[in-house]
Amino acid sequence: MVMLTLVDSHCHIFDVKGYVPSEELVVVSSGYSHSTNVKNVELARRLDIPFSLGIAPQSVIGDHDLSALDEWVGFIRKNRPNAIGEIGLDYHWAKCDEDIKKEELVFRKMLDLAEEMKLPVVIHGRKATSDILDTFRMRNFELPIMMHFFAGSVSEAKWVAEKGDFISIPPLHSKERRSVIKEIPLENLLVESDAPYVVRKPEQVKDAVSYIAEVKELDFDTVAEQTTKNAHSFFKF
Repeated sequence: MVMLTLVDSHCHIFDVKGYVPSEELVVVSSGYSHSTNVKNVELARRLDIPFSLGIAPQSVIGDHDLSALDEWVGFIRKNRPNAIGEIGLDYHWAKCDEDIKKEELVFRKMLDLAEEMKLPVVIHGRKATSDILDTFRMRNFELPIMMHFFAGSVSEAKWVAEKGDFISIPPLHSKERRSVIKEIPLENLLVESDAPYVVRKPEQVKDAVSYIAEVKELDFDTVAEQTTKNAHSFFKF
């Protein structure tokens, strides 16, 4: 019997207590601030796993000082991740126009860096999917896109898929997510755990595979094989 290898396309291994690597699961560990990027690089290299580095919108709002932003960008540039992320916009946590302006500034910087390094981007979008996609349209952004923990509409998901990009599905069920899974081709879906913040362990990414299989009326192995293939294509590992 051939043993399948799954790919958890988005988790934060540096914050997962007691993580033990497994031949049955490849994890892609994501940073979301400068301090987590530093931890992520050290751990990813020690474990020999793919990783992404980025400054996420929720990490810069409020009284956070952006004076070291160029230094943070330089660190990402120097350490050459598999993708730039997680990055994006988050209107759930932004409480004022100043917060949104900070998020937009950092998002532009991260997209500039991705274009400079010719790397795909992992997008965090909360209550902001429409503005994020408008940004891609205005920039004529052509690099691969992964919409992490997608929470947009079916029409927004279709726009992403029609570009040949990816929607990432966590192991959480909702009416809206079920509709997205049903309408988006398997060739444009990835699976993630977002551990330890959504579920505790990366191994629970199997539940996301099972969710897609149930909605699409496919067997587990078919979904596992295709989402793994998709992850290899996106992250180039």
